[in-house]
Amino acid sequence: MKKPVEFAIVVPSYNNASWLSNNLHSIAEQTYPHFHLYYINDASTDDTGELAKLLVAQPGLQGKTTLIHNKERQGSLCNLYTTIHQIDPHMVVVTIDGDDWLSHPQVLEKVAAEYRDESVWMTYGNFESDPPGWRPSQPVLQSTYRNENGNWIIHLRTFYARLFQLIKREDLQYNGHFFPIAGDLAFLFPMFEMAHENHSRFINDVLYIYNIQNPLNDFRLHSDAQGFMELVIRERPQYKPLQKLFE
Repeated sequence: MKKPVEFAIVVPSYNNASWLSNNLHSIAEQTYPHFHLYYINDASTDDTGELAKLLVAQPGLQGKTTLIHNKERQGSLCNLYTTIHQIDPHMVVVTIDGDDWLSHPQVLEKVAAEYRDESVWMTYGNFESDPPGWRPSQPVLQSTYRNENGNWIIHLRTFYARLFQLIKREDLQYNGHFFPIAGDLAFLFPMFEMAHENHSRFINDVLYIYNIQNPLNDFRLHSDAQGFMELVIRERPQYKPLQKLFE
């Protein structure tokens, strides 16, 4: 009998007190039980840390959460890198931004069903925005991901920890520091290239609510820098497709 798919849910969060309840309740109510939550309070200056401490002690998350409080702000990509490199390579990572949430209680059930196919190394898919208006577009499934323009907001993102761990640290950095903006592209492009079409799967179901109300969103505060960082990331060398993920 196969072992159940084990999820590591990683939530980097900065000043998300207004959205924290939606975020954590959507995880706590998941009907699929085999997950562990890593919640990273990235030196928030609001009540994020205290609220997170209270909510992870509630049913559904109690005993299933590692709560991390950074003394200095690290940034989302640095937090993901540090946390994922401490996770068992065979666990499936689910990334959720601290101001977003899962769309319904069966999200992990749906994703676990996809990973029962051993050819699947990563998944991506559909979301709804809050408030409504933003719609995702499915990336072209070919080896030229970096050259494809268009919308790369492709939540929900899941992948084996091993796949992320194979990304070179320097490819997640610019001038010696982790990308502060557009960091999702910095890790998504290498993983898509390593997994290629045979091992990445698009899930059409809406599994994620993308919050566009947050005044701290990069597209509001750093649109010019976001475009520059995206260009830098797109010009990095492509990764070669992997024949095997695990020995």
